[in-house]
Amino acid sequence: MPNVSVVIPTTGRPSIADAVLSARSQQGASVHIVVVCDTPEVPQTVRDLGQHIDRVVCTGGGRRGSYARNLGVTHAIPGSHVAFLDDDDTWLPTKLAAQVPALERVAAAGFRPVVSSRILQRKDGAEPLPAPAPAEVIPDGMLPEDYLFRRRHLGIGRQSLPTSTLLTTYELATECRWDETLPRHQDWDWLVRVARLPRVKIVQVEEATAVYTVGSPGSISAGADWRTSWHWAQRWEGVWAPGTFSDFIAAQTLRYALQARDREGVREMVRAIRRNSPPSARNAVLAALGLVPRSTLERVAMRKSKASSSPTRPLETERPH
Repeated sequence: MPNVSVVIPTTGRPSIADAVLSARSQQGASVHIVVVCDTPEVPQTVRDLGQHIDRVVCTGGGRRGSYARNLGVTHAIPGSHVAFLDDDDTWLPTKLAAQVPALERVAAAGFRPVVSSRILQRKDGAEPLPAPAPAEVIPDGMLPEDYLFRRRHLGIGRQSLPTSTLLTTYELATECRWDETLPRHQDWDWLVRVARLPRVKIVQVEEATAVYTVGSPGSISAGADWRTSWHWAQRWEGVWAPGTFSDFIAAQTLRYALQARDREGVREMVRAIRRNSPPSARNAVLAALGLVPRSTLERVAMRKSKASSSPTRPLETERPH
């Protein structure tokens, strides 16, 4: 069976148990589980899983997810595949059985593969929704920023390449390190950079392979911090297509500035859009939704997805960021 090193960063949340056990229960692959504790010492929640984990290392505390993932990769088995899993998500039992063949097909064609998939989504502590997301997988050859940010779907069917679905080679995981300076958008940044390396090909299998938790306690992505998103976006102005850049600004930083009721931020984001291109209608709507509390939008989106997945109605998929 193929060898897969699984890198799981954690701060010791109780959900780490489900994450580790889902990785250990994989079919069709031999897994080497590396848990990286972003703490000074190994938390008790991780100690309790000792027989299920192959390697435990600590960062010393407060180094964030990118540092933890890079440290985990250094403890992966050389020559293995490398998969990433967040400690509040879980894998379905056939995750690696579905993705490893796709990775090997891409590699056999002469490319360096990054493989993602669809997901099932759940609120923290709730059962997963039955409808897989995103509604559309990334088209062949499309840059990740164009897929993720252009004309974004509203709701939980939105385009996504979640961290907990990512599978790649040891060589590529070692060459393209996660940016340890970023408090936010770490997964997007890694995908944008890895796609620019020679012969890299990003593919997304059709089936759902992971359960993704929306709105975990302490989640960085849940905050309306427009400045952090803006500082990251500035790296890519003039690199991304103008329409992609404006769509990101509208749906992300302008929306956050509106959520924060920050007039300075709103003015600066409008100026950035004017320098580039008018945003798409979908992303303009997302920007306007910054006037609605995020918790309200998540409740509505999840409720709508449950209703649309009932036996009496056609199955539809939507996804909040």
